[in-house]
Amino acid sequence: MEKLNKLSLPITILVASLILGGAYFASQVMKQRSIERQQEIKIEQEKQTKEQAGQALDTCIANAEENYSYQWEWNCKRTFECESLNEITFDEYIKQNNIPPDDSEKVTRALFDWAEEGPGCSCNLSPDRADKLNNSLRDDKNECFKRYQQ
Repeated sequence: MEKLNKLSLPITILVASLILGGAYFASQVMKQRSIERQQEIKIEQEKQTKEQAGQALDTCIANAEENYSYQWEWNCKRTFECESLNEITFDEYIKQNNIPPDDSEKVTRALFDWAEEGPGCSCNLSPDRADKLNNSLRDDKNECFKRYQQ
Protein backbone atom coordinates (compact mmCIF):
# COMPACT_ATOMS: atom_id res chain seq x y z
CA MET A 1 0.00 0.00 0.00
CA GLU A 2 2.84 2.27 0.81
CA LYS A 3 4.31 1.63 -2.65
CA LEU A 4 0.95 2.45 -4.19
CA ASN A 5 0.83 5.75 -2.28
CA LYS A 6 4.37 6.55 -3.41
CA LEU A 7 3.47 5.78 -7.06
CA SER A 8 0.10 7.50 -7.08
CA LEU A 9 1.55 11.01 -6.99
CA PRO A 10 3.91 10.49 -9.95
CA ILE A 11 1.18 8.65 -11.89
CA THR A 12 -1.27 11.45 -11.18
CA ILE A 13 1.29 14.01 -12.31
CA LEU A 14 2.04 11.95 -15.42
CA VAL A 15 -1.67 11.53 -16.31
CA ALA A 16 -2.34 15.23 -15.65
CA SER A 17 0.66 16.16 -17.79
CA LEU A 18 -0.58 13.94 -20.60
CA ILE A 19 -4.05 15.45 -20.41
CA LEU A 20 -2.73 19.01 -20.27
CA GLY A 21 -0.18 18.29 -23.02
CA GLY A 22 -2.86 16.73 -25.21
CA ALA A 23 -5.18 19.66 -24.63
CA TYR A 24 -2.39 22.12 -25.44
CA PHE A 25 -1.46 20.16 -28.59
CA ALA A 26 -5.10 20.02 -29.68
CA SER A 27 -5.49 23.78 -29.16
CA GLN A 28 -2.36 24.44 -31.25
CA VAL A 29 -3.64 22.19 -34.05
CA MET A 30 -7.00 23.99 -34.01
CA LYS A 31 -5.23 27.36 -33.99
CA GLN A 32 -3.11 26.34 -37.00
CA ARG A 33 -6.16 25.09 -38.90
CA SER A 34 -7.97 28.35 -38.16
CA ILE A 35 -5.01 30.37 -39.49
CA GLU A 36 -4.89 28.22 -42.63
CA ARG A 37 -8.64 28.66 -43.16
CA GLN A 38 -8.31 32.43 -42.77
CA GLN A 39 -5.47 32.46 -45.31
CA GLU A 40 -7.53 30.39 -47.78
CA ILE A 41 -10.46 32.79 -47.37
CA LYS A 42 -8.15 35.78 -47.87
CA ILE A 43 -6.62 34.23 -51.02
CA GLU A 44 -10.09 33.45 -52.40
CA GLN A 45 -11.27 37.01 -51.71
CA GLU A 46 -8.18 38.44 -53.42
CA LYS A 47 -8.79 36.15 -56.39
CA GLN A 48 -12.42 37.29 -56.63
CA THR A 49 -11.35 40.93 -56.34
CA LYS A 50 -8.83 40.47 -59.18
CA GLU A 51 -11.43 38.71 -61.33
CA GLN A 52 -13.92 41.52 -60.71
CA ALA A 53 -11.27 44.13 -61.49
CA GLY A 54 -10.38 42.23 -64.67
CA GLN A 55 -14.01 42.11 -65.71
CA ALA A 56 -14.43 45.79 -64.94
CA LEU A 57 -11.30 46.58 -66.99
CA ASP A 58 -12.56 44.49 -69.90
CA THR A 59 -15.94 46.24 -69.75
CA CYS A 60 -14.30 49.66 -69.59
CA ILE A 61 -12.09 48.93 -72.62
CA ALA A 62 -15.04 47.48 -74.55
CA ASN A 63 -17.04 50.63 -73.80
CA ALA A 64 -14.14 52.82 -74.95
CA GLU A 65 -13.87 50.88 -78.20
CA GLU A 66 -17.62 50.98 -78.75
CA ASN A 67 -17.64 54.73 -78.17
CA TYR A 68 -14.71 55.07 -80.60
CA SER A 69 -16.58 53.12 -83.29
CA TYR A 70 -19.72 55.15 -82.72
CA GLN A 71 -17.79 58.46 -82.90
CA TRP A 72 -15.98 57.35 -86.06
CA GLU A 73 -19.23 56.34 -87.75
CA TRP A 74 -20.99 59.54 -86.64
CA ASN A 75 -18.13 61.69 -87.95
CA CYS A 76 -18.12 59.75 -91.20
CA LYS A 77 -21.85 60.24 -91.76
CA ARG A 78 -21.61 63.88 -90.77
CA THR A 79 -18.86 64.69 -93.25
CA PHE A 80 -20.15 62.55 -96.14
CA GLU A 81 -16.56 61.66 -96.98
CA CYS A 82 -17.06 58.41 -98.77
CA GLU A 83 -15.38 56.53 -101.59
CA SER A 84 -16.30 53.38 -103.42
CA LEU A 85 -14.75 50.13 -102.19
CA ASN A 86 -15.46 48.27 -105.39
CA GLU A 87 -14.99 50.29 -108.53
CA ILE A 88 -15.89 47.48 -110.94
CA THR A 89 -19.35 46.63 -112.19
CA PHE A 90 -20.88 43.18 -111.91
CA ASP A 91 -20.31 42.56 -115.62
CA GLU A 92 -16.62 43.41 -115.21
CA TYR A 93 -16.47 41.11 -112.18
CA ILE A 94 -17.87 38.19 -114.22
CA LYS A 95 -15.34 38.83 -116.99
CA GLN A 96 -12.42 39.08 -114.55
CA ASN A 97 -13.36 35.77 -112.94
CA ASN A 98 -14.07 33.96 -116.25
CA ILE A 99 -17.67 33.11 -115.36
CA PRO A 100 -19.78 32.07 -118.34
CA PRO A 101 -22.81 34.41 -118.55
CA ASP A 102 -25.11 31.55 -119.53
CA ASP A 103 -24.29 29.45 -116.40
CA SER A 104 -26.99 30.77 -114.06
CA GLU A 105 -25.71 28.89 -111.00
CA LYS A 106 -22.20 30.35 -111.29
CA VAL A 107 -23.58 33.79 -112.12
CA THR A 108 -25.79 33.70 -109.03
CA ARG A 109 -22.87 32.63 -106.82
CA ALA A 110 -20.73 35.36 -108.42
CA LEU A 111 -23.42 37.94 -107.68
CA PHE A 112 -23.28 37.11 -103.97
CA ASP A 113 -19.47 37.20 -103.99
CA TRP A 114 -19.44 40.55 -105.80
CA ALA A 115 -22.05 41.95 -103.39
CA GLU A 116 -19.91 40.93 -100.39
CA GLU A 117 -16.84 42.64 -101.84
CA GLY A 118 -18.73 45.80 -102.77
CA PRO A 119 -20.01 48.10 -103.99
CA GLY A 120 -19.71 49.95 -100.77
CA CYS A 121 -18.53 53.01 -99.02
CA SER A 122 -15.41 53.67 -96.97
CA CYS A 123 -15.13 56.72 -94.77
CA ASN A 124 -12.06 58.89 -95.21
CA LEU A 125 -11.89 61.35 -92.36
CA SER A 126 -9.37 64.14 -92.38
CA PRO A 127 -6.09 63.22 -90.64
CA ASP A 128 -6.76 65.76 -87.89
CA ARG A 129 -10.19 64.35 -87.13
CA ALA A 130 -8.94 60.75 -87.33
CA ASP A 131 -6.03 61.58 -85.00
CA LYS A 132 -8.43 63.22 -82.56
CA LEU A 133 -10.60 60.09 -82.48
CA ASN A 134 -7.58 57.79 -82.16
CA ASN A 135 -6.13 59.89 -79.32
CA SER A 136 -9.50 59.86 -77.61
CA LEU A 137 -9.56 56.06 -77.76
CA ARG A 138 -6.02 55.86 -76.39
CA ASP A 139 -6.88 58.27 -73.55
CA ASP A 140 -10.05 56.36 -72.69
CA LYS A 141 -8.14 53.08 -72.56
CA ASN A 142 -5.41 54.63 -70.40
CA GLU A 143 -8.09 55.89 -68.03
CA CYS A 144 -9.47 52.34 -67.81
CA PHE A 145 -6.02 51.01 -66.92
CA LYS A 146 -5.57 53.69 -64.24
CA ARG A 147 -9.02 53.07 -62.77
CA TYR A 148 -8.79 49.28 -62.76
CA GLN A 149 -5.14 48.58 -61.99
CA GLN A 150 -4.28 44.90 -61.99
